[in-house]
Amino acid sequence: MVKLVMFDIDGTLTESNHLDDESYLQALFEVFGVSEVSSDWASYNHVTDACILKEVCQRKLGRIPTSREVEVFQQRFLELLVDGAQASGGVKAIPGASDILNRLLVSDDYLLAYAGGGWAASAMFKLKWAHLPIDNIPYGFSDDDDSREGIMAIAHSRSEIYYNQSFLEVVYIGDGVWDSRSARKLGYAFIGIASDNAAQALFNEGATDIFPNYDDYESFLLALNKSKGITKGATVS
Repeated sequence: MVKLVMFDIDGTLTESNHLDDESYLQALFEVFGVSEVSSDWASYNHVTDACILKEVCQRKLGRIPTSREVEVFQQRFLELLVDGAQASGGVKAIPGASDILNRLLVSDDYLLAYAGGGWAASAMFKLKWAHLPIDNIPYGFSDDDDSREGIMAIAHSRSEIYYNQSFLEVVYIGDGVWDSRSARKLGYAFIGIASDNAAQALFNEGATDIFPNYDDYESFLLALNKSKGITKGATVS
């Protein structure tokens, strides 16, 4: 049975969490004039760019942003990401990420999808800068839904359409407790990419397979092989 392996982006495939946080907070200040914004992303209803922006505007401005304001914010956020990447030497891939993705792409046992909390433009920028594959991989991002679960479900549905098959087993790869929680809500198996305190947080959340990176390909593959998710016969719409 072919498994769908779905990857988060920031902190899971790219070492971009710090750059992403700084650029997002700076864009909030420049576009909306708001500061002293909590960067404890787990404190928001959904850890996605779209939801966080709405919640910040509601708390600080007493309203949600207009569609035009969202466009302006997205553009400035992307510009700051580019500037930050150029100044810091670029966005690097998590060690072993390129190898694992390329191995899975040629495997007969797995098919890939991306599902992250960022917007598509910024996600694609990071993947390209980190020299990770983009073509022919279906995805869902914050443009599609405010919630992490909604994004993942959309990526799942698009994958079934793109690959022309149903997936009775889905494994989600992520770095945050919100990734683990969303995977559990959807019935997906979960593998964590984290170390130190972040790894402990995932363990406390119930994750059993956690790796600091993808350098140990064989161990990661074993975890992928044993991971099972979604009740047989279930479908995601």
